[in-house]
Amino acid sequence: MPDAAENRLTASLTMCRKAGKLLLGFDAVKEAAQQGNVRLFLLSSDASAKTEKEIRFFAGALPVRKLPLDMDTLKLFFRKRTAVLGVCEDGFAAKLLLLLPESEE
Repeated sequence: MPDAAENRLTASLTMCRKAGKLLLGFDAVKEAAQQGNVRLFLLSSDASAKTEKEIRFFAGALPVRKLPLDMDTLKLFFRKRTAVLGVCEDGFAAKLLLLLPESEE
């Protein structure tokens, strides 16, 4: 049973996706990051160590956060099983950063 914090998180992610400001998938996020369009990088809770290392490389000084959701749970919301999400708008990024704890490096 999801708690209130998880509900706020999924609601914010869904709103971001509907606004067209959430990218799904490693390749899409990597391409947008190279163009300077990603403000926040999100990883599923079961993202591989290799994927996390690569995303942290592309992120540079930008924030990277691990979601409390695995790839299968994300698929329920976005119809795509993915470990990597990218937020492309400052307002959504700021909101999600408030909802997500700091990731351990």
